[in-house]
Formats: sequence, structure tokens, C-alpha cells
Amino acid sequence: MDNLAQRLSEIRRKVEVVLSENRALKEENLLLAERLQEAEKRVELQKNTLSELTEQNKLIKLAKNFPATGTDSFEMKIKINELVREIDRCIDLLNE
Repeated sequence: MDNLAQRLSEIRRKVEVVLSENRALKEENLLLAERLQEAEKRVELQKNTLSELTEQNKLIKLAKNFPATGTDSFEMKIKINELVREIDRCIDLLNE
């Protein structure tokens, strides 16, 4: 009978250890999930920034290809402003 009580006590101790480890792993899992979510947000922001910078680079290259004389320059500025507004609208849609 004494042996049975010892076995039961050992089983209870092991169950408590397993439960304790389970709680610790759940807490760690929550922490890792939060870190993953933060990392995903950072990646999304970086993607948006990259996209925005790529578009700006395209506009700069486009502007350099046109001569900067008189009305051509004025028309190009208008065209660039339109493209920038369109890009801003796209960014706003992506942010929603």
C-alpha cells in the first residue's frame, strides 16, 4: 500500500511539472505571437515605403528625360503633380 501511495505521489508531482511547463509554453507562445505580429507590421510598412520610393524614383527618372525649357517644363511639372496625386491616392487605398 505504501508503494502505491508513493507511485500516486510521484504521478501527481509529474502532472504538476507538466502543467507548469504547459503554462510556461503558453506564455512563450503568446509572446512569440505578439513579436510575429509586430514583425509583420514592420514588413508591411517597409513594403509600402519601398513601393513609394520606387514610384518616386520612376518619377525622377521620367523628369530627367524631358527637357526643362519653357512650356515643356511647366507641362511636365503638371504631369508629375498628377502622378504624385495618383500615387498618394493608391497609398491611401493601401492603408485602409
